Amino acid sequence: MKKLCTAIMALAMVGCSTFPDEIATENEDALVSYKVAKHQGEKVEGEPARWGGVIADVRNAEDHTVLEIVSFPLKRWGRPLVSDNSQGRFLAVVDDFIDPGVYKQGRSMTFIGRIGETQQGKIGEYVYTYPVIEATGHYLWDVEKQRSQVEIDYSPLWFRHNFYSPYYPYRYPTVPVRVRVEDNSGTPAKSRN
Repeated sequence: MKKLCTAIMALAMVGCSTFPDEIATENEDALVSYKVAKHQGEKVEGEPARWGGVIADVRNAEDHTVLEIVSFPLKRWGRPLVSDNSQGRFLAVVDDFIDPGVYKQGRSMTFIGRIGETQQGKIGEYVYTYPVIEATGHYLWDVEKQRSQVEIDYSPLWFRHNFYSPYYPYRYPTVPVRVRVEDNSGTPAKSRN
């Protein structure tokens, strides 16, 4: 019975893809991560990959578009997990016109495709080696709305209200509820008590 339940759960998980169709693949295990491509370069050229991040620049050419992306690890459904620590940058080559009015700087995007030949470029005056993904699919994520996270202090009542003062030797700070408001990137914008 236990093996049957395990088999049914495995089939249910395989049948449901959590990724949007534009960036879904049948063989998740074959995908090469950004970190591996950054360090191994030519060794993984031509291998399949799914990378994502935040748009830094959009450059349209005659027959393709090159997007410069600040790389972040992906959540389990493919959306970049934006934080204060990026993995680096990469170039995504898309064989289509990408409108910079829609694909604006700061928007989150995920790409699927094959790893291309690394390219040299500059960030300011710094010479940078960009890993390249030749995208066969891409997905522009919606802007996340601000959300609040409420945390409740579950410490015992006598710790918070100092019922035993002045004889009680331990004093604990009073923090009954903390509210943290996050901006669109998922980083805390302000904190109130």
